[in-house]
Parts: sequence; C-alpha cells; structure tokens
Amino acid sequence: MTEKKEQFFKKHLLDLANRAYQENYPVFTDFMTTKEYAILNKSKGQFSGVTAICFGGHEDCSRMMGGFFPEDFMEDSLSMFPIVCIRAQVRNDKYAQSLTHRDYLGAILNLGIERSMIGDIRLRDQAAFIFCKGDFVSFILDNFVMVKHTPIDCEILENAADIPPQEYEKIQRTVASLRLDNVVAAMIGSARKRAVELITQGSVVAGHEEHTSVSFSCKQDMIISIRGYGKYRLDIPPDSITKKGKQKINIYKYI
Repeated sequence: MTEKKEQFFKKHLLDLANRAYQENYPVFTDFMTTKEYAILNKSKGQFSGVTAICFGGHEDCSRMMGGFFPEDFMEDSLSMFPIVCIRAQVRNDKYAQSLTHRDYLGAILNLGIERSMIGDIRLRDQAAFIFCKGDFVSFILDNFVMVKHTPIDCEILENAADIPPQEYEKIQRTVASLRLDNVVAAMIGSARKRAVELITQGSVVAGHEEHTSVSFSCKQDMIISIRGYGKYRLDIPPDSITKKGKQKINIYKYI
C-alpha cells in the first residue's frame, strides 16, 4: 500500500467513525486487507465517541470488517456486522473436480464482485463456506452456480453452529531466537535472507502492526501475516529450549 493510499484509508476510517457517532448507529468497512486491518488497529485511539471492533463472521477468520459502534450498541456488536455465510455445495460428488480456495474465489470474482466484498472461504468435504457482505447475498445465490466445470448449489447458513471451525496446518520448528527474521524464515520454510527481504520491504504484519525491523521479538499467540505466503499463529511451548540453547516453536498455518 502506497503512502497516499494509506492516508486515504485513514481518512476513510475517521469519516466512518464520525458518521457512526453523529448518526448514533453502527457503521462498517468492507472486508479489509492485512495492511488495512493493521492500520485500523493502530488507529483505534483516534476515534472519539465510538468503539472500533473487527470481526470476520466467525471465530479465527482471517479477513475481517471493521465496525464503529456507539455505546448503546456494544452489547450486540458482533451480531450487527453485515456478514453472511453461504455454503456452496458440489451438486454431484461423483463427477466433481477437486476444487481449491483459488477456484471458488476466482469464480466469485468472475461474477463482477469486488474482492473487498468477500471474506474467508473455508473448504470442507466438497463444499465451500463463503463469508460475504450481506448486500451481495441475493446476487451470489442467483448467479453463483458453477466453479470451473462443476455445478454447485448455494444456501445461507442461518446457524453459526453449522459453520466449520478454521483449520490449521501444524508445523514444528526450532529457531535460534524469537527474532522476527528467524520466525518468518521458519514459517515460510526458507533461508533467513528471504525472511529479511520480506520484513524490510514491509511484507510482514505481526500482532496487527507492520514491522520492518528484523530484530523485533515475537510473542506467544502472535498472529503473523506474510504477503504472498499466508497467515500464521505462533505457539511457544513452555520449557522449550533445547540443550543447544535453541527455541522450539509450533506454527499454525491458516488453511
């Protein structure tokens, strides 16, 4: 994100917060990029008279909306987010292709829907669970009927209990220290040199903030997003120093 775009987004957030305060009613962003999410979290102290909350429609969602809530609406804040989950089910398992996240997202975007209108897409057993902005639900239900050459049927999930939890790929690594460059290298499975490049060029967001210092110290349960590689959660087991003084870590990669 360029500096000009970053300033524009900050102004957009302030406009939304002011609108929520003046109208005394919640106001929401679209689904945010990792960078936009980091900007919102860093700017929360600048919003007067409202509380900013981020939510993606379910626990552990990667892509989230920002909501600005006057005090009277705080109790039911999550239920007021204009997010709907649609289940896209393969019509005939026997003849279905093996469909990926990219296949589902590409098919939706080919309908002319902006990426910012679509949140997470979770795949389970020949079905995709798609979080989307409520304004586009009817259009998706009417027009989203095919992914590649595979027919699908779509329905709204009214019950949050029917939405599957986020899945992770667990990776166990040993690092020299919890410096950001060591942790990023372990997460993407590459040499530290590549991790340093990603960090210094602003491609790493850790704990909702962009960090360009390779010596930044990572913490337990820190969420780290790496542009082009995905999103990860860091787990530091207790008593996990090896005899050679290295640190054992568990990495949970969002699937």
